[in-house]
Amino acid sequence: MDWKKAGLMGFGVLIIGLLLWWAGIRDVIELLGRVKPDYFLLAVLMYIIGLLTWGLRWKVLLDAIGVRTGFRKVLLALLSGIFVNNVTPGARGGGEPVRTYFLAKEIQKPYGQVFATVMMDRILDIIPVVVMLALSTAYVYRLGSISLTIILVLLDIAFAGLILFTLGILLSEKKTKGALYWFFRLFERLAPQKAEDYRDRFKKTVEEDVPRFQSDFRFLMRHKGAFLLALAYSTASWLTVVLRTYYVFRAINYPVSLVDVMVVQMVGMVIGMVSVIPGGAGIIESVNSAVYILLGISKEVAVTATLLDRLIYYWVPTAVGALATAHLGTKIKRKV
Repeated sequence: MDWKKAGLMGFGVLIIGLLLWWAGIRDVIELLGRVKPDYFLLAVLMYIIGLLTWGLRWKVLLDAIGVRTGFRKVLLALLSGIFVNNVTPGARGGGEPVRTYFLAKEIQKPYGQVFATVMMDRILDIIPVVVMLALSTAYVYRLGSISLTIILVLLDIAFAGLILFTLGILLSEKKTKGALYWFFRLFERLAPQKAEDYRDRFKKTVEEDVPRFQSDFRFLMRHKGAFLLALAYSTASWLTVVLRTYYVFRAINYPVSLVDVMVVQMVGMVIGMVSVIPGGAGIIESVNSAVYILLGISKEVAVTATLLDRLIYYWVPTAVGALATAHLGTKIKRKV
């Protein structure tokens, strides 16, 4: 991680510290001291189930185009992608080419073929989000919160546009190549020396594999069985996100509404996508806490639950993903 990203992460940690001070450090510690282990473990279990269903979603797509591989390899590549996404600012798209690279290298398959499944995986990830955003908007409107309703309406429009924009890129060979080169420039900023070593190979791969990617991506769009099964896994994965946070609140003995959790998760997810701080560290904690407070939850409960939730789905997976990335990187180097 370079000094700029380290500085941004440090700023994010500072925001978390200020958030704790604002909520009342003593009150937060008191709530943490009363955490119920059974509910906290249920929250952790929900994250693990969500990760497994995500892996199953990707494997369904891989199997559909004839890319056979073990589930363990799929999970390792997925964890590596999660790590890169968590340390990448903005839309967190850096993890997609990374997991493509690691899995393709591991199983000796063309990049274009694997990348087609990764992009379809992202499309299927967005569809349940659009539905949940619409439900969240209707709920907030019924509550009478005009400001939150406006925010969610804007998010609905943005996500509908995102799906159309993404499909427009993925169904055009020229635009797909442009997107891949954008990802490579992002990789250059993350690891300049490594990017230089792979530049020529990357250009050759793009020119050879994009046509294969186009063919396989269109095939997956038409494959109803794989599409519907993967969509079911995607929906299940997002349900575990809501249940995870619900159990975090129960762990600190606060009976939050599942719909309230869904609203906050939707807002926080979008904020994370546009945050300049890697993983939205500090920003997501602040925004999620603020939305919970707008929904009538006390600040100490909102902040404590948000920090516990982020520990489960951001900080710990980032560390585990770093180990997976190092393992895969070492394994690939031995093969070269």
